[in-house]
Amino acid sequence: MAISHQAPALRAFMPWTLALLAGATFAQTPGDAEASRAALPTQLQYSSAMSDYQAYKDQPVQSWRQVNDRVGAIGGWRAYAKEVQTGVPASARDAVPANDPHTGHHGGGKP
Repeated sequence: MAISHQAPALRAFMPWTLALLAGATFAQTPGDAEASRAALPTQLQYSSAMSDYQAYKDQPVQSWRQVNDRVGAIGGWRAYAKEVQTGVPASARDAVPANDPHTGHHGGGKP
């Protein structure tokens, strides 16, 4: 069994170390109270995080075939991914028309 002889010495110096640190804290001079008050803003401003909130609005129900055809005409999921990156909304007029609407499915067309 190993016995450490350093533990009693550490315990003896711990109160002196804490006393020294406490004395250093009280030895610091307080800052100028009037100068710190002058640096504060004279008027507080509040802006709510909810000021730009837009309530949820139901979208009209559409035919899923028409919606899928529109997504295909725009360019599929890649157009929406590009929209997120650039911030420009995808539209059907900017898309390249496809001859076969199933060309983009599963990465391949008809042979």
